[in-house]
Amino acid sequence: MRSSSAKAKLKTGLYSWNVMLRTSIEDGSFSQTLKIYSLMVNSVGVRGAGNNFTLPLVFKACAKLGSIRDARKVHSHVFLSGLDADVFVQTALIDVYSKCYDLASSRRVFDEMPHRSIVSWNSMISAYCRHFLLDESIWLLKGMQFLGLEPSSASFVSIVSSCSFASLGRKQGLSIHCYVIKLGLHSDLPLSNSFMSMYVRLGEVDDASCIFDSMSERSIVSWTTILGGYVSTGDVTQLFDTFNRMRRQSINPDCIALVNLIYGCAQTGNLPLASSAHSLALKSGCADEDPIDNLLVSMYAKCGDLTSSRDVFDKVSEKSVFLWTSIISGYTHFGSPNEAITLFKQLLRTSTRPNEITLATILSACAKLGSLSMGAEIEEYILQNGNGLASNLHVQTSLIHMYCKCGSVEKAEAAFERVGSEKDLAIWSAMINGYAVHGMGKEAVSLFEKMQCQEGIKPDAAVYTSILTACSHSGLVEEGVEYFENMKHNFGIEPCLEHYSCIVDLLCRAGYLDLALKTIQDMPMRMQKQAQVWATLLIGCRTHRNIELGEFAVKKLLDLNPATISHYVALTNFYTSMGKWKEAAIVRNSINDRGSAKDPGWSQIETNVSSRVFVAGDHHSFTP
Repeated sequence: MRSSSAKAKLKTGLYSWNVMLRTSIEDGSFSQTLKIYSLMVNSVGVRGAGNNFTLPLVFKACAKLGSIRDARKVHSHVFLSGLDADVFVQTALIDVYSKCYDLASSRRVFDEMPHRSIVSWNSMISAYCRHFLLDESIWLLKGMQFLGLEPSSASFVSIVSSCSFASLGRKQGLSIHCYVIKLGLHSDLPLSNSFMSMYVRLGEVDDASCIFDSMSERSIVSWTTILGGYVSTGDVTQLFDTFNRMRRQSINPDCIALVNLIYGCAQTGNLPLASSAHSLALKSGCADEDPIDNLLVSMYAKCGDLTSSRDVFDKVSEKSVFLWTSIISGYTHFGSPNEAITLFKQLLRTSTRPNEITLATILSACAKLGSLSMGAEIEEYILQNGNGLASNLHVQTSLIHMYCKCGSVEKAEAAFERVGSEKDLAIWSAMINGYAVHGMGKEAVSLFEKMQCQEGIKPDAAVYTSILTACSHSGLVEEGVEYFENMKHNFGIEPCLEHYSCIVDLLCRAGYLDLALKTIQDMPMRMQKQAQVWATLLIGCRTHRNIELGEFAVKKLLDLNPATISHYVALTNFYTSMGKWKEAAIVRNSINDRGSAKDPGWSQIETNVSSRVFVAGDHHSFTP
């Protein structure tokens, strides 16, 4: 009787401990879970501390904390508790070791299990997938089938997710999808969502859409996955249609769905749609979430409404560095770089520290303003307080770009050399482009050759744009033509519009106008319909006084974009340079008749005390 009473008391106590453990897990208090387990062990001893319900809970806490030390300690308790053959406990061990990045221990536990459930096999498959070992997970799936075990839908979910990241993921993913259909598991909701996500990540959004349309049951994950797919391809029409379809089916959008909607509104630049998305975020209670705040600020900026963007920013009481970066980026890229600098100075007076994206953005603002002094101040801040940002390649690339735009090639070179041997393609590209815009063609060519020959870095399309620009601005015709030809033959880079514009500009500057025209006519038809190349040819004709070809280029420009005022201004300048005053007057009168006006040019200079802006046609300057 006494022994039976002791067992009943222990069972009751164990139930209470398990309830406390489970409650702490559900609350996300994983450190508290380990403390409760430690108290439990001290109270009843290791041998009585837990059952096959207790230990999986403790292992889950270890996995969430990533604590391999605690996991191994509790693993030793498994043997003392006599649970080393329990399938539930052993399966939990496989999971915790894989999540703590000890895959070898996961496999050892799996191999030593006397009995394995389907969940045990699935856990080991997931462990391999978590470490991006797709081939091993597929081999394990085949081994499972060889032993006569029928895979469940859960057996495939992690494998399908891994296919999104593997080099042969598309081929393997298609094979697995076919096999799942053969097994009749294709209607399983979590598995269908996994396949949708895989196709979206592989860029096959049409395939994801087919799965979505065929689903008899959909979860909010299904909707957010397909919405994210449409955002990734820029198909905002389908995005809005699907979102409205979701609402018609009385499905309340979660924060992820609203994130996708806001991204879509930002892509369209449609302010009324943006305002509607903001209203939905407010109604759903998601507007105060940090990612939503950031996206709303960016969305309004991209829609041209910096006032609303600032209003969202100002209403957030605890501003993260991401929110600061969003508003600074909005002002930088959409017309108010001065205000961006003002905000950056405010940021430095708070306890929030700028990150690499913040610094790269504010350096871009300095570049747009040509503010060398402010750019130098930010460099000083990076070097003194950057906490590792001084070696950040993204920041250094922006610094080089800023100095080049502000006219200080020497400081750009100093920043470039300071990076040392860790230079990536973007760093090289920034310095080559800096030489290009300053007409330092020989320096650009020398650096381009050094990048390839000494560092072994393969150029991309952007670098080729820079080197072709350098050749064009420096009259290096033979080198430019050779680079243009090698771009495709040696590196498989198909020339884009920017490359063609550079080579046309190169030929025009050198006086090879007929060859420039032939280059345009040999371009793909979609590029011949771009005004950019014809405008370049017109400038060349004006420089070399070729009236006949110039008028041909003008005709092409006006056929392509008859309403573009800059084309008429270019035509006026062309006639004026040729001494054809009557024709120039006719064109100028047609501009006035249209009621059109070209935005005046402006420039800015810095003095020791201030910066001043000068506007064409104005007799006064103003200080921003």
